[in-house]
Amino acid sequence: MRVAVADVGTNSSHLLIAEALPGETGDYRVIDALKDRTRLGECLDADGTLNPEGEDRLASALTRFRELASAAGVGDVRVYATSALREAPNGPEVAERMRERTGLYPAVISGVREGELTYLGVAQSVELGADNVLLDLGGGSLEFVRGDEAQARDVLSLPLGAIRMSRAYPETGKAGGRATVDAVGAHVRGALEPHAGRFRARPGTRFVLSSGTAEAAAEAIALRRGEGGSAINGTRLTLAELAQLLADLARQRPAARARVPGVERRADIIVGGLSVLHAALSLLGAQEVVVSEGALREGMLVEELARFQNFSSGLSTRQRSVLATAGRFGVNLAHAGQVAELSRGLLEKLLQNGELFPAEARSLLTAAAALHESGQIVSQSAHHKHSAYLIRHAGLRGFSPQEVELIALLARYHRKSPPKASHPEYQVLAPEHRALIARLAAILRVADGLDRAHAGSTELVELRRGAGGWALSVRGATPLDLAGARDKGDLWMREFGPLELQG
Repeated sequence: MRVAVADVGTNSSHLLIAEALPGETGDYRVIDALKDRTRLGECLDADGTLNPEGEDRLASALTRFRELASAAGVGDVRVYATSALREAPNGPEVAERMRERTGLYPAVISGVREGELTYLGVAQSVELGADNVLLDLGGGSLEFVRGDEAQARDVLSLPLGAIRMSRAYPETGKAGGRATVDAVGAHVRGALEPHAGRFRARPGTRFVLSSGTAEAAAEAIALRRGEGGSAINGTRLTLAELAQLLADLARQRPAARARVPGVERRADIIVGGLSVLHAALSLLGAQEVVVSEGALREGMLVEELARFQNFSSGLSTRQRSVLATAGRFGVNLAHAGQVAELSRGLLEKLLQNGELFPAEARSLLTAAAALHESGQIVSQSAHHKHSAYLIRHAGLRGFSPQEVELIALLARYHRKSPPKASHPEYQVLAPEHRALIARLAAILRVADGLDRAHAGSTELVELRRGAGGWALSVRGATPLDLAGARDKGDLWMREFGPLELQG
């Protein structure tokens, strides 16, 4: 299985394409990677609105990401956006325009979610201990994460990013000296002090840095040590070394700063960024840090592969044949797995509310969800009909001819027209099968809508039946997911009654 993930930051955007290695270890091999210096921070108006130039830069990057992923045999890219779009008043509108222009939807994630995923990526890159504190400095925000060897336990996101602080203190781009560093440091300490107790050093605490600023500092300090050419990941730096580098760079003019090996491409924001890191680390009592090249996108990748592995490990033998068929048709397996999980979850909640379904309903629904977009290998237009045709002739193992036909029709009705008496294939079914198809297709349509953004973030919370219909509570859904589920709730209303979404 191959997957592609991308993160959109304030300073740059990154794509990572990887392939899962055989077995159930969660290991992967990176196939390709691409960094685009989108510099969205330069394209924010006074109120944080992303201007048209910023949209063009982002659209260009996402188009390149999609083309590279497609060339690697990956049909979709999971894209998460952080501070720049998270805080932009027009962030949701920009995300929707990106989907229309590029086919990729940058789902905006919270600072806490960003910190959790980054910690997951760091855990794959450097050795963590029983107690670790991660500082992940982006262009717009700084995330603090405390956790153990396996996962994050406490996350804080503050608006202290390198670009944000460099814009707030423009002297950092000049030869500002000690006064500039002190001004930024005072701002950082004022913002962090109310929360510092959660992240202060304890006996045995390991501090980790993850950011372009930290990597640049590690490279520059390694060269000062005479260790040029060594890998950045895992490099250990002392707070004193960071302080000395910061002091030296702050005294230099921009032109001289741009010639310092390691920081050339970040010369305009390096002093602002290092000022933030030094002040935060000093306040937290860190004496030494380790630099991790693993970050948000690596965490996204690990989560994506784990999600798919968890889904596939719970499948029966015949459902595994469905998964193999989906792979053969180039189906986006991450989206298919998410829709299958949501479909099965909705079915289970309907059963808990007293709705009746035959025993085979879960298996049929899982197979249809995994294969509902298989027809896109033929054409996007009318792909639901192409999916039905391919399923009928795919040679699915373990299913009777009648079950194959039911799966094909479920995929046929995951979008566009609901089942009608004028559809010959539907009309020839036995009455009980027509009723089953309509009810399961209603579930599949809502589940597919709940992953309209292909962000894989929607989770079902509760489904309640009331006098006026149904209320479905979800979390993690993007605005596009919620709109997608509402748009595709027509058949649900016909079969079960009105559906109100709460997310």
